[in-house]
Amino acid sequence: MSLERALDENRICARFGRIVRIDWIQPREPYGGWTDAAHLEPEPVQTCTSVGRLVRDDDCVKILAASAMIVGDEERIMLSGIIEIPARCVVRIVRLEERGA
Repeated sequence: MSLERALDENRICARFGRIVRIDWIQPREPYGGWTDAAHLEPEPVQTCTSVGRLVRDDDCVKILAASAMIVGDEERIMLSGIIEIPARCVVRIVRLEERGA
């Protein structure tokens, strides 16, 4: 890998976040309406996998964006396909390798 290419990739990662795969447990959706407590049974948990650019990573939340672009003056970054994952639901984060075209 050339130095120029490495610098370009680092700039992209710094601006848009690294591409990662996050395995996480999705909390159950709230029940709609009232439920008799005597008939309440826990549901099996759902393990999800999400892939995107990790644009926020702190103790409370992990935020992924499926797409990112620079608009106009290169100071404005637009994100699309955003998903917020509570940090306590995360099972594993795997950094994915980025390769040039």
